[in-house]
Amino acid sequence: MPSTHQKRPMSNKYPLGYASIVFLVPMFIYNLTICPALYPGDSGEFVASAFCLGNPHNAGYPLYCLMGKLFCLLPIGNLAFRLNLMSSFFAALAVLLVYAIVWKLTSEAMAALSTALIFAFSPTLWSQTVCAEVYTLHTFFVALIIAVLFLWYDDQNLKRLLVFAFLVALSFANHIQTVMLAPAVLFVIGISKRTLLLRPRNLLLISLVFLLGLSVYLYLPVRTEAGSSIHWGDPNTLDQFIKQVTASAHRHGYVLTRSWPEYGQRAIDTLGLVFSQYHLLLIFGVIGFFKCLSRTWKLFWLCLFVFDFVYTIFLNIISLEITAFNLPSSVAAAILIGLGMAYVLRNASKHHILKRVHQRYSKSFLIVLPVIPLVFNFYQNDQKQNYVAYEHGINVLRTVNSHGTLLVGSDNTVFPVVYLRLAEGMREDIRLYDHYDIIFKLPFPRKCAPCFVGCWEEFLSEMEKEVIDRADHAYVATLYFKNSSMPEFDYIPHGLSLKKKIASDTKGNPNIWPYYMTESLNRGFYRDYMTRSIIANFYLKLGLDLARKGHLQMATKMMERASEIAYNDQTIHIDLGVFFADAKLFDLAFYELSKASKYAIDKFLLYNTWGYYYMKTDDVSKAIKAFEKAVVAGPKRIQVLNNLGIAYLKANRRDDALRAFQKSLALKPKQFKLINFMKEQGL
Repeated sequence: MPSTHQKRPMSNKYPLGYASIVFLVPMFIYNLTICPALYPGDSGEFVASAFCLGNPHNAGYPLYCLMGKLFCLLPIGNLAFRLNLMSSFFAALAVLLVYAIVWKLTSEAMAALSTALIFAFSPTLWSQTVCAEVYTLHTFFVALIIAVLFLWYDDQNLKRLLVFAFLVALSFANHIQTVMLAPAVLFVIGISKRTLLLRPRNLLLISLVFLLGLSVYLYLPVRTEAGSSIHWGDPNTLDQFIKQVTASAHRHGYVLTRSWPEYGQRAIDTLGLVFSQYHLLLIFGVIGFFKCLSRTWKLFWLCLFVFDFVYTIFLNIISLEITAFNLPSSVAAAILIGLGMAYVLRNASKHHILKRVHQRYSKSFLIVLPVIPLVFNFYQNDQKQNYVAYEHGINVLRTVNSHGTLLVGSDNTVFPVVYLRLAEGMREDIRLYDHYDIIFKLPFPRKCAPCFVGCWEEFLSEMEKEVIDRADHAYVATLYFKNSSMPEFDYIPHGLSLKKKIASDTKGNPNIWPYYMTESLNRGFYRDYMTRSIIANFYLKLGLDLARKGHLQMATKMMERASEIAYNDQTIHIDLGVFFADAKLFDLAFYELSKASKYAIDKFLLYNTWGYYYMKTDDVSKAIKAFEKAVVAGPKRIQVLNNLGIAYLKANRRDDALRAFQKSLALKPKQFKLINFMKEQGL
């Protein structure tokens, strides 16, 4: 038994009543707060992928899609709601498993009940129960793997080890973060029954069962060959399959790409995030760790925490406010809290003074404890009226004329449109293309036939340019215009999009804003980062449109509202800084860029925008310093090299300007505007 130095007498009767409470109460609460429709972020992609049995972004998530398809068949609500319900269901199962683990290790049903409900209402887990995401299924597998490992440790039976190996492999098919459990798991198995693994027959059986679990990944090439509407990465060849499964296509941009001070700050943020799940209740976790575990299991939990932190800090750059990488640590901490609670209760019952207090108040105390996170975290996770992403997707589609062409970019625009088109069949009259060239594929440019020589960014730009050139009514919709890779074309702002300028637009652009859905925007739904981002961008684009029409005072109010809503969104503040700099409102521009600096994630974007600001204020020396920092942060970004060259020219440093322009042309030779500009300047 892992709870070790002294074995606790175990009751043969499993407390089913408490188990029912542990599952049903969280499920009920989750469904009070569940998002009724599409949620921002990846949810649109996941729902659409489950509905059409497609392949979402790497690592493909085949198990999630298969399980999601079953939930799509439920005769309740819309498709997005059904997948949101799936998240709630697996979270409640994970809570039940935490209860079962603590009860098995301690025989203290009340401590197990209280711990499980505290875990159920912890902020990160709860936030994942309201939307279609992979993290609650991942949390379920983490808890299940730990539970089965405990069971195997009791008798060290080969059959249980085979079940364990199958479950571990199966969990990979939902989220590859499971690999971070490997050091802790292998340590326990290796130190306990090394000979069991070293026997050739046993090793062969374990390998075969493990491969059986991994066979779910065959879903990816099978569905790609079947022509699924979503086939991210086209994993129907061995090379592409490996890239998709290992997520190597984007992993290089996530792993060890930050400075050590940035990693230090992320480590502090990660520790703060873990602490925020349970606050002072972690004291029980410390007691459980030191008082209730043998040396083997102390090292197991330590390995689990360390490698989960390594994954969160060093192997990802995504904001901790958006993702839920800390959930394995949250599961582990909950179990240790349960052990600590049980230890305190047992010792209190033995103490002659505390015994009476224990008998009178311990149950009441344990019942009240979960109410605290329930009350404090309810508002933050209450998404029952959040239609923001759904309305945003509809608004983007409403922007386009009948039989028009729409090119979409950025996750919070692409994925809602993907869901609405594929799952709900909206706007089938328009041609859709996505900037990722993943779901709504871009056509091969005719002028590049039969082949294209150059980098992917140049090829993508050519494909997008041809789509716009060939369309009579073309629109580009992305959450961020100024900071996105946009195709070059003559456009006019049109609501949430940019519209291709045509001869018939001489009478002016019709006002599209009254036709947009804004109910969610007016509810003050600013509780999470991605929802705030969508709402703030709505006000930002409305402000830009008002400014273009000469209503600068009203535009400024809209901009300030966007800044207030998306208070920690770097890109919003940068867009606002550029707007205010262009309007010569330099105090407001400085204020917005200072806020962007506080929440900076993309250093290149930040320094490049500061350089733009200083150029607008005619402070060329500071502009050069900012652009030079941007070059260090993004040495292959031609935009900043060109900006730096112009700044050098303004400072009469012609040789430095020439070198900057030459570096830019070495990266992208076909910059005809730059070449003509250099000729005009005598370079």
